[in-house]
Amino acid sequence: MRVAELPFFSKPAHTTTIPAQLALKYDCKLVPISLERKEGPNFEMTIHEPYKIKKTGDDEEDTKNITLKINQVVENMILKNPQQWIWSHNRWK
Repeated sequence: MRVAELPFFSKPAHTTTIPAQLALKYDCKLVPISLERKEGPNFEMTIHEPYKIKKTGDDEEDTKNITLKINQVVENMILKNPQQWIWSHNRWK
């Protein structure tokens, strides 16, 4: 599974599962990063606390749950500062 249809702002959205698959395969943490445009061409990068993935042994379910968590993290970033949100593709085809 490379793409799943999972909730994003309470609507089913096409979402890549590749970050979750890599985290499961290499048993690594995921580190959320956000960028905020400042004045002119300047940006501020925030590296958030990493979170450990949970493995249950059911790779498909784990992939789904991790991807859902990623969507929730992105939602929270957008809600915190919605004027900074830019999306380059249509997740709600």
